[in-house]
Amino acid sequence: MEINKSKFDSICPGLFQMQLKLMSTSNQARIENREITLHNAKEKDHPIVHDVIDLMIIVLNNPLRKRRYLPYNIEKLELIMRRNPNHLNTLADLAVLYRNSNLVDKAIPIEEKIDEILKGRDPNDIKEKAVCALEQGYAELFEEYTADGLEAQQKLSECLELIKVEKSTAVGRTKNLLCQGSNNAMGARRLLFQALSSRTTDSFVDKKNSSVEMFAKGMQYLANTSYPKEQYHIWEFYYAMACSRLPGISEAAYNKLSMREKAIQLFWSVIVNLPKDNGCFTIYRARSYAYIGHILISTSDANPKYSLLSNNEQFQSILMSPMLSFELANAELQNDEVILRREGMSLWILVKYGSTRNDEKIYEFLDRADKVLSLSISISPCMHQVTFSTRMKVYLKLSSLQSLPLDRKKDVLKKALEDGKALIKNKMSVRDVYTVAEICQRLAKFPKYYLYGPAAVISNSYLNAALDYLNQCFRAKGYTYQTAYSFGMIYFDMGDFRTATEWHKIALLLSDSLGNIKKLCFSIFRLVDMVDNSLVYDELIHVLTLIARKRKDVEFLRDLVSNFQGKVYLIYFSKFLTFLQTFPLTTPQVEIAKCLETILFRKNVITADQFGATKYSKSTTNHNEYDVNEASLLQRNPIEIEPADVLQNYRFDYCFIMSKVKSGWIQCFLQHQLAIQMVDGDSKFAGFPGIDYESSSSLLKTTIDGINKSRTSILVLSKDLLTREWCLLKPIVTEILQKRSDSLFIILLETCDVPSEIDDTRLSYFDFTDEMNIPFEIQHLKLALLEN
Repeated sequence: MEINKSKFDSICPGLFQMQLKLMSTSNQARIENREITLHNAKEKDHPIVHDVIDLMIIVLNNPLRKRRYLPYNIEKLELIMRRNPNHLNTLADLAVLYRNSNLVDKAIPIEEKIDEILKGRDPNDIKEKAVCALEQGYAELFEEYTADGLEAQQKLSECLELIKVEKSTAVGRTKNLLCQGSNNAMGARRLLFQALSSRTTDSFVDKKNSSVEMFAKGMQYLANTSYPKEQYHIWEFYYAMACSRLPGISEAAYNKLSMREKAIQLFWSVIVNLPKDNGCFTIYRARSYAYIGHILISTSDANPKYSLLSNNEQFQSILMSPMLSFELANAELQNDEVILRREGMSLWILVKYGSTRNDEKIYEFLDRADKVLSLSISISPCMHQVTFSTRMKVYLKLSSLQSLPLDRKKDVLKKALEDGKALIKNKMSVRDVYTVAEICQRLAKFPKYYLYGPAAVISNSYLNAALDYLNQCFRAKGYTYQTAYSFGMIYFDMGDFRTATEWHKIALLLSDSLGNIKKLCFSIFRLVDMVDNSLVYDELIHVLTLIARKRKDVEFLRDLVSNFQGKVYLIYFSKFLTFLQTFPLTTPQVEIAKCLETILFRKNVITADQFGATKYSKSTTNHNEYDVNEASLLQRNPIEIEPADVLQNYRFDYCFIMSKVKSGWIQCFLQHQLAIQMVDGDSKFAGFPGIDYESSSSLLKTTIDGINKSRTSILVLSKDLLTREWCLLKPIVTEILQKRSDSLFIILLETCDVPSEIDDTRLSYFDFTDEMNIPFEIQHLKLALLEN
């Protein structure tokens, strides 16, 4: 929305110019549903908002400004102008459409009229400018998507479908290129979603704050006109709605009240000032009660400040018992979908965050929530995302009540899954997919869903369904903590402990939740029984080192070990401690080992004779170990990097060139994920087994061997590499750049100075310096390896 700050203190007309984000252009059904919603709103709302709803419907009929809609929309706008020839938003939108239709002669007089009204000081002009701001605040209130983002997502989806069709008949090199194109398109789609999500997250408050500002400006100017008071209070209702969507913002003009408190005062003003005996105002009064109740129940303020309402007996009763507001709302207006939805959401909040632990009371709340949410769904002609999502969570919570019979528990779980399927089909939300995966997991292990592991699984079909939903979510939205955690849980129950471990590692990089750390340890310990113990315990010490660095202490180990039930896992920790006695540890790792030793001693896992008797060997890597006569060394071990056109049948996809100090971290957090299929359709890459760091000659020999046998060389830059191995590896890297520059990738593992020899913008760089971005960078690396 473009704002002309020189005219009427930033008020600028034009709903169409705002490019309202009201529909998904990839789904015509959504457009129709949104139109139905707006038409229904028009039937219920007061005539003062009819014009703005008409304008919003016109925007819906003009997806991405397709020219074939222009004549139809111009006709609609001209019809609105007959009712009010000075309506600023209509005039502005009509001028835009005239210009888009090359009707400049018609656009000019309208633009002149707009300018005249904006400069006018006549009471009617002021009223039009005020209403213009209010209507734009109303439009911003319901804004959801960016048109450009939707178009880009739609184009990428169409691209993927076209590639899919072509791949079905292609063979040989053409098919391989199409596969690369498909993977790149999916990667671009994930990046686009991440960019849009980031922008949405960052701009959500700004957009909604813009709505609040527009309402505030409009209300301020409207108060000084002869505008009917009842209509003024109706706009106040929407102003309150806008404030309620910015719960964390304070504003000095309102005595630094939070937006929630401000919203409650505005809603209460609507209740007090709109007459009860006029049926036209019933919906605003009733919904105001419902919004107040929901805000009071969901607020985190321990002692909300409502000094302006301290003498109102009815408000004080609601403040003491917020559910009373829904009784008052239903008394004024029966079976209103908004009131029912807010009541259901409030009951769910009371169950989830309330202090009640009584099963009977919890069941009473959940049963009532189920009924009101189901009634709201039956009334609404189109799907409301929040209503279905809340009901799904209500069903899931019901299934965990001890007092509920088993057949009833299974029934509500199946109902929850049906709601989840509808949600995913309508609009994919990461949180909803996460909940659906949990529902599938419970059904797969029912009735022993509280157990963890493949032994409890009765039906694998539900776990496969969960993986399908998670794969769908990952392809659309990329990595999130919830998705990674869910993948780890499902794969663990399927007995694929390696894949489960890798997903929990990704979740660990995104969030160091204690629950995820525990599940990661579960997966690693189950791997101990399947592969060489030393290799798995090597992973575990690197995982614990990362956690200790993120948390800046080792105290998390006390809570972690205490969370494990049964002696079997304490025995695993004891064996791990024995492994640490033979493993060269860094200083932080010695601290981890000693803390773990103390914990196990207090739990009587190790004896008093064993406690404190162990001496842990610290890593004695000498940074000058490779500082030898470079010239004589290269004479004995000449660098013979083969050009790309000499050897085509590479045995390996990649070879890491890295420091010995960081090799364990790379293996733990990267090599395993490159070697396994993390999601459906994911590629697996074979890496060169490893570099021999024992001596200068062996390092040179194995590094050259790995480069010649691998399609791609990946140089991992770290401070250790630059101070220890770089003096020896520099000629090799220089040789790669001369003979096979396209096959060299650079990973920045730490913030350090890039050597001048490889400071080349043509090289592919992957930034691992921010741990939370590592999962995304790994995916980018996979795509680059696939292209190479």
